[in-house]
Amino acid sequence: MGATERVLYTPEEIAKMEIRNSVNAGLKDVQNNDRYGFNEVFDELENRYQRSER
Repeated sequence: MGATERVLYTPEEIAKMEIRNSVNAGLKDVQNNDRYGFNEVFDELENRYQRSER
């Protein structure tokens, strides 16, 4: 069996990855003509960060 390597990211790298993922998801939504209201998007982001703080 091979050894498992663990990759550690800095907080800045994690933030960049989250932003990139959010932008890519948003672009995909626009491409698919899926539009969301500001409150719906803000609530989802708020819920996501609350879950990540636990």
